[in-house]
This record gives sequence, structure tokens and C-alpha cells, in this order.
Amino acid sequence: MMGTFEKCLALVFSLMILGQAYLVRRYVGTWLFPACLFGLFWFGYTFVPLAILFWVPANPYAIACLFLCSLAFSMGSLAFDWKTAFERNARKRETAAIVYGSPFLKVVFYVSTVASLVFLTLNLFAQGFSLHDLLFDLYASAAAYANLRFSEDLNGNIFERLSIVFAYLDAILGGFLFPCVPTKTGRRLIVVLSFLPSILVAVTQSAKWHLFLCIVFFYAGLLVYRASVGTLRLFDKGRMKSLTLYVATLIAIVTVSFLGRGLYTINDNEDLIRKLVEYYSSYSFSHIYAFSDWFAFFIGRRSELMYSQESAPHGFYTFAVLFKLMGSDKVLPIGMFDDYYSYGELLTGNIFTMFRGLILDFGLIGSVLFMLATGLLFHLSFHAMLRNRRPVFTVAVFVLMMGYFYASFISSLLGSNRIYYVTFVLLLIVLQINKRITRTDGRRLAPPEPLVGVVA
Repeated sequence: MMGTFEKCLALVFSLMILGQAYLVRRYVGTWLFPACLFGLFWFGYTFVPLAILFWVPANPYAIACLFLCSLAFSMGSLAFDWKTAFERNARKRETAAIVYGSPFLKVVFYVSTVASLVFLTLNLFAQGFSLHDLLFDLYASAAAYANLRFSEDLNGNIFERLSIVFAYLDAILGGFLFPCVPTKTGRRLIVVLSFLPSILVAVTQSAKWHLFLCIVFFYAGLLVYRASVGTLRLFDKGRMKSLTLYVATLIAIVTVSFLGRGLYTINDNEDLIRKLVEYYSSYSFSHIYAFSDWFAFFIGRRSELMYSQESAPHGFYTFAVLFKLMGSDKVLPIGMFDDYYSYGELLTGNIFTMFRGLILDFGLIGSVLFMLATGLLFHLSFHAMLRNRRPVFTVAVFVLMMGYFYASFISSLLGSNRIYYVTFVLLLIVLQINKRITRTDGRRLAPPEPLVGVVA
């Protein structure tokens, strides 16, 4: 009975995350807003696992902590005049197609696709794989690559990193270009090329992280365009058929990726389905239960695992890349932490969300204050993106922010890999060149249309 009450209380706190995001949406008039997007991400990250696996115990205080952090992030938006910002944003609609559908961005998009595929192939060769292995023994090759990664025996090379950088840039530019392409065939080509490199990574290396992050980056690029034309909707009406097709394709790709983890050797269909359920559950739902268990230990309540007592690392887990650049020799395991939470055979994982690292870095109160400061910075950037006629830096920040939101269910995007910093800088360079080209290409802009109201 107590377990059921605590689970229901955890669900209430999850609904409160959505509730505070909805109040912000009522205030600003749209869901396309940093506080609302962060709230939607974390409502999904908490409510769906808690509701679907209702019988799995969860500490409600952990979800209450996430609610306070979400609320603090939203409070960072209160310092700005959003009505004027949205009115200023509506005046630049006529430039969006020229800026984000420019021939220069199209060329960079195609070059990024080819570059990512070339570097992906060179990386596979550097790891000892051949095209024959991939074409005729895909599952075994993917399993072998995954084993090299988990045993940390991969041959570190520049090709692997460059393939991911260009895959990310490819997806971002694809999001910019997609709404600028007038034909359905052209838009489908943009979608295929935007995700082709990350799909190949998923099926040849059994690594799904890059594919999902590319989806978020593509969506971020799409939202930048929508914001620029004043269409402040998260989704277009009448797109359910296409969305259903994309989701079905994604499930098929992820299933193939899971089979590359060694499941292809299982001959019994019932065992295969059971293992697939365990993989999907662990990959999709283990984060919130692992964080809940660690948080219970942190506040002195009963937990499944006994966790090590760490001294305050003063920001290391949140900004690990910067610490390493400054000479830190602290070694992080794959996934940030060595602890593996499990619940029977259904859930297994060492994903504890970015909030475990945040609390270790700054404490409970410090974490809330950190989220408040983060909210201020991201909303300041978004406010500037709306007000500026041709923003560059703030557009790159918005894209990185979306990746930061998505990655938060695993760890801090700013602390996990320097590839994201490189992608950010490369995107800045591309957008700055594009701004100069589109400003001086001699095109005459159409007069601005009358202002329209903000649409949810």
C-alpha cells in the first residue's frame, strides 16, 4: 500500500512538471519556448516510465526534486518582455526562406552528408572492419564493434569524431532546409540524407545515441525556421500519417540495432521478444528509476544499491570536458557512473540523469540555483533570437539547448563530449558565412506582412 501511494505521489509531481510548463505557455502564448520545451521533455521522461511500469517502486522525493529544478528553470524566463520580443520576431518572416533555404546551406548540407559517410567508412576500416563484413555479416560486425566500445578497446581516431560532427551538422542543416523545399519528394530527400549517417552508425555499430540526438537537432533546426516565420507551433496539423511512418521506421532501425547487440543469435521467438522488451525498457525507462534509487540513498532512505560517498567535485560532472581541457585526470566510465541499477531482468542501466551529477557538483540547493541561472541564460538567448533580424549565435545556442534538454535524461551535454562544442563552433561558422552571403546576394526582399498573433 505504501509503495502504491508513493508511486501515485511521484506521478503527481510529474504532472506538476507539466502543469508549470502549461502555466508558462498560457503566459507567453506558445509551447515553442525554452521553459515549455524543458517541461515537456521532463514530463515525458518521468510520467511515461512511472505510469507504464507502475509496479516498479520509485521515490517521490526524487521526482519532487526534478519538479523544483524545472520550476527554477521556468522562473528564469520572468525577467524578460516577451510580448515585444514576439512582435519584433513577426516582422522578419519574409527573410526566413532566404536565410535558411539559401544555396550555400544546401551545398554545406550535401557536403556534410558525404563527409560524414566518408569518415564513417574510414573509421570502420581503422577499427579493422571491411565492407564485406558489413554487407554480408552485419549483425556479427555490429556486435563486434559494440564489444570493442564497451571494453574500451576501440582504436581512437579522428575519423570517428569527424563522422559524428558532420552527422550532427547534417541533421541541423536538414532541419533548416526541410520547410524551405517546395516539393514532397525534395523534403523526403532532405529527411533521408539528414539521418543517413546516424542510421548507418546505429546499424553498423549498434549505437543509437547519435541517431536520437540527430532527430532532436533536426527538430531544433525546424523549430528555428518556424520561429523565424512566426509559426510558433511544435507540430504541424495533418502530419500524423507521416509521423506514424517515421516512428515505425525508427522502431525498425532501433530493433536492428538491438539485434546487433547479440540478440540475432537467439533462435527462440519468445526469448527474442522477451529480450527485446528488456532492452527497450532499460533503454527508455531505467533512467528515472536509477536516479530515484540514487536519490533515496542520497537523502538517507532505503535504496537498492549502496553508492559510493563522493566528495564534491565542484562542477566536474556538469562540465567534465572543460575540466579535462584544464588538466583534470579524473577518469569517467562509459555512461558517467559505474553503478548499475537493476529491477529484476526488466530494467538494467547505469544512466542516472544529469541531475545526479548536478547534485554531486552543487548540492540540492545549488542544483536549483544552477537551473535558475541556466534558465536565465537560455531565455536571454531565446529573447535575443526573437528580437534580432538575422541571429547567428543565438540560433546555435537554441540548437545546442535542444540537445541539452534531450541529453539531460542521461547526463549533462556540456560535460559528456567535446564533439558538441566542436559542432557548436562549426555551426556558428556556417551560419555566419551564410548571413554574409544572403545579406549581399543582391536579392530584393518582399515587404513585411502585417503582424499576426502568436500561435500555440
